Amino acid sequence: MELEPIEIANGTFSIIFAIISITIGIIIVLKYFEYKKRDFLLVGITWIGMVEPWVAASLSFLYTLLTGDMFTTVLYLLIGITFLPITILIWMIAFTDLVYKKNQIVILIIIAIYGALFEIFFLYFIFTKPSILGELISPVDMEYNLFLRIYLLSVLILALITGVLFARKSLRSEKPEIKLKGKFLLAAFISFVIGGILDTIITANFVALLITRIILISSSIEFYYGFILPEWMKKRFLRQK
Repeated sequence: MELEPIEIANGTFSIIFAIISITIGIIIVLKYFEYKKRDFLLVGITWIGMVEPWVAASLSFLYTLLTGDMFTTVLYLLIGITFLPITILIWMIAFTDLVYKKNQIVILIIIAIYGALFEIFFLYFIFTKPSILGELISPVDMEYNLFLRIYLLSVLILALITGVLFARKSLRSEKPEIKLKGKFLLAAFISFVIGGILDTIITANFVALLITRIILISSSIEFYYGFILPEWMKKRFLRQK
């Protein structure tokens, strides 16, 4: 099949965003082996997992370029959605390690039950009636139906709330470096949620697509600065006046 220009742009931006995000996630994970702090491991895995839908779009785009055929809806959904509940649980472990530690077990049980229920229904529908979940209308464009829309919206809302609370803890620190990291984390979570919402509602418009993906890419960069603040940035923003 022949790809439209907007589909080529969408697929290309998906690949760029996925590569940047996965690279940043791996860099954060590697810090675990340097500092032996599990928050680096958990947060790095989380950021890799959160771009799962864009990984599906990237692989689907490349598959079409190489073969001329499209992914099936089932394959696209399996790649793009299946592991999101696990990603959310991993993030909540990291979140509750630093915030609401006393309520960690209760929070994790609730999240685990919610994720397990979603996974059961998701896998049931995907192997019985995938049209309930959505339909792949182009190599890079999945039209999600109500069930998945509600779940993905809940993921974004949870990411926003926990992200803001996570960043707020850093912003309240008396250490300028920690405060700066908190600002980047706050920007990262807000950018990711805005970008994620826009990516599901934008029409086939190149300018809107470009703006949306720039917002998403910026969220990855901000997330990186929020956890691994480079020395040059410390010197630039934290220099003594």
